[in-house]
Amino acid sequence: MTVTDELIDRLSSETGRRLMERARTGRRRALAKISRFCVTVTMDGQTTREELFDRTPTVAQILDRVGPEAFIVSIGMKRRPLRDRIRLALAAE
Repeated sequence: MTVTDELIDRLSSETGRRLMERARTGRRRALAKISRFCVTVTMDGQTTREELFDRTPTVAQILDRVGPEAFIVSIGMKRRPLRDRIRLALAAE
């Protein structure tokens, strides 16, 4: 029985795809550990403040934290300061 080049190519690409997916999942987990969700809000349209969440907040969680009269300016991820990341690494050991 001979193995065709087409079969080898298909298996190689499938293995590569699986490896890339595993790496992507690992990167997402690592980024989630060193980042926090940052919600920037304003009350008066002039000044802003940031509210930080350790996990992805729901709309209800944001509402509870900032109140119904606040306007959401942006939602994004913000990396933890290096000191916090070092503290997390030491605590994990």
